Amino acid sequence: MEARDFVRARLLAWSDLVANERACAAPDRSVAAMAAFLHRHAHWLCAHTAAADVVAEIAETAATAKRAAYPHRVRKFRVGPCVEQRCGGSLVAVIQPHEQLLPSELRCDVDPEHAWPAHRWRELDRQVSRQNASGGERWLTVVEVSKLWGLSTSNVYRLASVNAWRRRADGRRVYYYEADVLQSVG
Repeated sequence: MEARDFVRARLLAWSDLVANERACAAPDRSVAAMAAFLHRHAHWLCAHTAAADVVAEIAETAATAKRAAYPHRVRKFRVGPCVEQRCGGSLVAVIQPHEQLLPSELRCDVDPEHAWPAHRWRELDRQVSRQNASGGERWLTVVEVSKLWGLSTSNVYRLASVNAWRRRADGRRVYYYEADVLQSVG
């Protein structure tokens, strides 16, 4: 109910501004009528001195409505580079709304064929292990460790210190050696 009132109040405010400044009849107070009215006057609003405010508020209003209509969104986060040879993509963990913490699949953000549902993670792990054994070391950021194992970043730092994880820094970003992380929390 709050989101609907928020949307109605925003549309009402901008509809009143247009009606007053253009000296035209205001629309009915329904959301559909006010939205259609503002759509008809969009070019005028774009030239108005408050155009930036209109855009910002309408975008915020749309986002509020979307969150109310779809409260459980799919969450995604990057976990590392794609393991397929000659692929420049990143592996993204996908957590569906009905899942709590563990992703339902890992998928490449470039090639949809590069996807691993949960039942194929052992296969993916073996593939990564083979690649690492052939010379590539794997390092994880604090955020990656945090998201993969559901830890707070402060716990990641604590575990790294207590377990003496090998680390390297690249500017302000800290990376931990994946094998050390896996030995402690994997």
